[in-house]
Amino acid sequence: MTVTLRPSTRADLDYITALERRDDNREHIGQWSDWEHLGAIEGRNGRSHWVIERDGERAGYLIAYDCRPRDAGFYVKRILVDRKDSGTGSAALEWYLNRAFEQQGASCVWLMVREANARGRHIYENLGFTRFDPQPDDAKRYDAFEEAPGDGVFRMRLEKGARLSPYRSPTPPTRYAR
Repeated sequence: MTVTLRPSTRADLDYITALERRDDNREHIGQWSDWEHLGAIEGRNGRSHWVIERDGERAGYLIAYDCRPRDAGFYVKRILVDRKDSGTGSAALEWYLNRAFEQQGASCVWLMVREANARGRHIYENLGFTRFDPQPDDAKRYDAFEEAPGDGVFRMRLEKGARLSPYRSPTPPTRYAR
């Protein structure tokens, strides 16, 4: 299996919204309007929108925010794949981490996760993410890009120097292309 990311285009919007609005995904992720997705696809406000491809076919998407202007690295707003437990999400996030750290010089990559999302937490921890509860002054930098975590939600962060490469799992990862 080869997993890559490519920039999303307007032509991908129907696929993206259909995947996001699928019954099995609605309870786990926020729902964006077409306009919000198009804004990220067009790169507004430092956002980037990526289609995840598995063996050349669309398999999900990832949305990230460039928070470097406030010294807050990159924020992975959302990652969603069509088939859970296939290794696609882990490989896609690893691809994105390589890009953020090696090509864009990020100091950290962070995300928010729901306490109830055991699958997501496990994946993020295997990639080296740890729980991150910033002090109030530091939290302002992160909150400038995304509102503070609500009940049952917390931040996880991966610092560039803490990253284990290529994958922090006792078993070899699914093969992926960079």
